[in-house]
Amino acid sequence: MQRVFNLLIKGIGAALTCFTFGGIIWDAINGGNYALTNWAYTKMVIGCVIVGIGFSLPALIYYNPTIPYAIKVIFHMGIGSAIFLVTAFIVGWIPVQLGIGKCILIVAAELSLSVILWIIFVGYYKKMAHKMNQKIKNINKNTNINHENL
Repeated sequence: MQRVFNLLIKGIGAALTCFTFGGIIWDAINGGNYALTNWAYTKMVIGCVIVGIGFSLPALIYYNPTIPYAIKVIFHMGIGSAIFLVTAFIVGWIPVQLGIGKCILIVAAELSLSVILWIIFVGYYKKMAHKMNQKIKNINKNTNINHENL
């Protein structure tokens, strides 16, 4: 349960951070005229939380040692990206009124951001695993030295 909670906090936090910076960028692009009506902001925040959950919960698959890593990545990113795309169309992050060309560019940018975030998280966890392995080696080394002195 602790693992699920930690994943949810990280996933929702990352999604809300991206949403915030995306809003700032979109506001700058529109010259400060980023107006949201008819509960659009609330829908987007709820959608953001759903996307955070959609990317974080499937990450539980990485804790299964019997599944090949490539399958884990496809499963995790496939579910997260599918939830993201459906949510993006529903809440209006992909403005279909701008035409298919711009929609494709926006989808590509948003999926690229998902991959970048995934790479950042992978790097973080690899670095953490390396530090843990180093500490284990140091503990084992010190334990062996202490046993030899007995």
